[in-house]
Amino acid sequence: MKFSKMKLSNIFKPTLKRGYLSENFKVSEFSCKGSQTMPENGIDPRLLELLESIRTHFDAPITINSGYRSPKHNAAVGGAKGSYHVKGMAADIVVKGVPASKVYNYLNVFHKGGLGRYKTFTHVDVRDGKARWQG
Repeated sequence: MKFSKMKLSNIFKPTLKRGYLSENFKVSEFSCKGSQTMPENGIDPRLLELLESIRTHFDAPITINSGYRSPKHNAAVGGAKGSYHVKGMAADIVVKGVPASKVYNYLNVFHKGGLGRYKTFTHVDVRDGKARWQG
């Protein structure tokens, strides 16, 4: 085997199961609930990395309540104009067995993007710049 002809990215790139965007998250979990579509550029890899790290930290599965939203669906559910859900950069999540407040408090220490605290779920997004709110 000649390593000179192989790309290193091919050697170290993990193989994902069919229908998965990352080790633990399926395409179907992120597709728009209204249109069953995905964003043209896919789900932001930084969001997937963040969600995988949250899952690892709490050692618990995560439910994606809302991932990608088409512009039409975002408007229908009362989503914010310019929502990061429409850009494939946000998710509303529930970590199994963990209160949303605990998820928020954990992320608030280090997460540099958007973070929303709600009673039953946590909003996370990977915008450039820190944003915090409670709903």
